[in-house]
Amino acid sequence: MEVGLGLVKLVEGGQNSPLLRRIAGIRRQMATDLGYMVPPVRVTDNLQLKACEYVVLLKGAEIGRFELLQSRELAIHPGTAATEPLEGIATREPAFGIPALWIPAEAADNARAMGYTVVDGVSVLGTHLSELIRRHAYELLSRQDTKNILDRVAEDNPKVIEDLVPKLLPMAIVQKVFQNLLRERVSIRDAVTVLESLGEAATITKNPILLTEYVRQAIRRLLVRPFQNSSSELPAFLVDPQIERAIETAIEYSENTSHLNLTPQKIRETLDRVTRAVGSGDASMAVVTSSSARYFLRQIVEGTFPNLSIFSHNEIPPGVRVVSMGLIQ
Repeated sequence: MEVGLGLVKLVEGGQNSPLLRRIAGIRRQMATDLGYMVPPVRVTDNLQLKACEYVVLLKGAEIGRFELLQSRELAIHPGTAATEPLEGIATREPAFGIPALWIPAEAADNARAMGYTVVDGVSVLGTHLSELIRRHAYELLSRQDTKNILDRVAEDNPKVIEDLVPKLLPMAIVQKVFQNLLRERVSIRDAVTVLESLGEAATITKNPILLTEYVRQAIRRLLVRPFQNSSSELPAFLVDPQIERAIETAIEYSENTSHLNLTPQKIRETLDRVTRAVGSGDASMAVVTSSSARYFLRQIVEGTFPNLSIFSHNEIPPGVRVVSMGLIQ
């Protein structure tokens, strides 16, 4: 992370500084949520940035940027706030793109009374960083991280590792399956179940995509639970069988990978159909489709609908009823 000179004060005092304490807390939370410890975040100053601007870099490439305003706090409109106008400088919250206002610090109490969520600059930066880490967690998982996970599992379940790596699968494929799960924001915290299911599937295929689909079915309760309503039902959009068949017939499988050979025009048409059905895509929503089409439909919509979770029919746990929110056709 690079910060402008106006934000250097956030790191004064070393590990006890507001920003570094927040980053340490984020890494601990990510370890719990994701199932592995993400790499340390190095914070440096950059004279080319605006005074209160910061940039987040991943392997030298920019993945996020935002400018904080001094002596102001960010008031986020939750959609249920009072309709009377709140004066401030219009912006968008950087993590999720929600409309917000920069307001003077002394107006914070009034904004909260009107129903706004009001956060300070460090919290804005922390939430932005957390979301970027979740979004790019699969890129951050290194071969060494994978080895650490396997070593941790081997302490209590040595037979799981002994039978799997390298007898059935090389570590590179195990890492790829972990990355595929993280890319769709699936925690790998229950590594024992993931590795046991890999051991079962590895006798059939070495294809990381097919292995990932097998693992997802093994942890299906974990996948679906966040999307269930109070009645334990799963509200979801369903996919027209015609779209599923178009994707399935365009997939080429090999021993080591799978490819989707849809034309750019067909991909755009599929994305347009999803857009018409689900709307803006800001909220977390679920889609249920066939097991063969699931992975590639997710690839098609990922860039436009990062919060859209695609499930296969085989990933719906027994006893969970799917309630249709509409048909993607």
